[in-house]
Amino acid sequence: MRENFYMGGVCGMGMAPLAAFLKEDGREVFGFDDTPNSGIKASLEKLGIGVSDKIESGRFFDLMVISSALARRKNEILKLYPDAKIIRRGECWAKLCENRRLTAVVGSHGKSTVSAMIAHASLKLNLDCGFLIGAVPNDFPMHRYCPEGEIVVSEIDESDGTIENFHPEVLVALNADLDHTDTYADYARLEDMFARLFARTKRKILYPARDKTLERIARKYAARSRAVETPQDFMGANAAMALAALEETFGKKFCPSVFESYKGLLRRQEILCDGAEIFAMADYAHHPTEIKSFIEWFLGRHPENPLIFFQPHRYTRTRRFAKDFAEILSEFSERATVALLPVYPASETYDANGSSRAIFDLCREGSIMLVKPEDFGNIIDAFKTKNAGAKINMAIVGAGDFYFEAKNYFLKQNEKASKNSRF
Repeated sequence: MRENFYMGGVCGMGMAPLAAFLKEDGREVFGFDDTPNSGIKASLEKLGIGVSDKIESGRFFDLMVISSALARRKNEILKLYPDAKIIRRGECWAKLCENRRLTAVVGSHGKSTVSAMIAHASLKLNLDCGFLIGAVPNDFPMHRYCPEGEIVVSEIDESDGTIENFHPEVLVALNADLDHTDTYADYARLEDMFARLFARTKRKILYPARDKTLERIARKYAARSRAVETPQDFMGANAAMALAALEETFGKKFCPSVFESYKGLLRRQEILCDGAEIFAMADYAHHPTEIKSFIEWFLGRHPENPLIFFQPHRYTRTRRFAKDFAEILSEFSERATVALLPVYPASETYDANGSSRAIFDLCREGSIMLVKPEDFGNIIDAFKTKNAGAKINMAIVGAGDFYFEAKNYFLKQNEKASKNSRF
């Protein structure tokens, strides 16, 4: 008899595809989510996965799976289920991958895009594999099931330390940028984590040739490591790593054109508006390296009248990288108008040293604006007035909740424009 799973935060980006994979693996799955995404909830219910909006007492289950965000509520869960066996999402996924041939995509940024590009190619070429992606693709599901013994492609997150449970067949290491400092406090600990992961990789380690940290670690495993030449442009680098991963995973050569029909992910270079007055794009970038790469890429393609909104993600990250954020925003303020929003705290308590004010105070005086979400519409109106008749090019950058407000704003604007055009 296979286990029953009770899943907390089941409509989350990482939890939902895992729940679906478990269900297709023959497990009984049900879950709860305080703020369920209606679309994801409906998709799970179609698979026969019940979703409630709170933790229910009296349930029978073998394992409870929780996201990292729910770890703070463990005591609340144990009051209802004192004998519950609780595991984290990454631990559950690692267990499923034990008897599958895992191609793992890791790094502090780029994981979702590269794993989605590999998944896209596998669907296009009818390659036999499963996949699990931690973001929403625009034209295919977040997961595809595969039985034990088969290939599965997945991004693996290092944020909560569960990466230590995975034993990939093929490892695609995209970068070694320090990010989740509450788990790996400094570069030495991060390098140690990668060294252990490289040692556990069974067949091939792929890494970008220009990443000196990964290159240094890979020297110990030269016989099964391969440096991949990648361009400076982050989109080109993602494609190069995805192609190398595809070829190593399936043991054959592929044409780079296989990615030409890739339609991307929500919140990764997602176009929110493309009208006569405004072009707006959202990106999930939240680490200094990826923020700088994305804004540079964006300004290279949309240099006229640029307006950038940045929302930092988590107080711990902001405290660690406040100086880096300030330098980046000050630098780009010479080419764009830059607005800094309040930190999205996720599950963290307020920390003044990790607030947006801490970044603002380190910026060159007068270089950026410190704003509130409710100022968004007024800032756009003022920018329109200042640049009368010219199109505004806007970037919404960050992994926080402001993205949803911005997306809703443009949806309303589009509805209003559509309504006016009918009269």
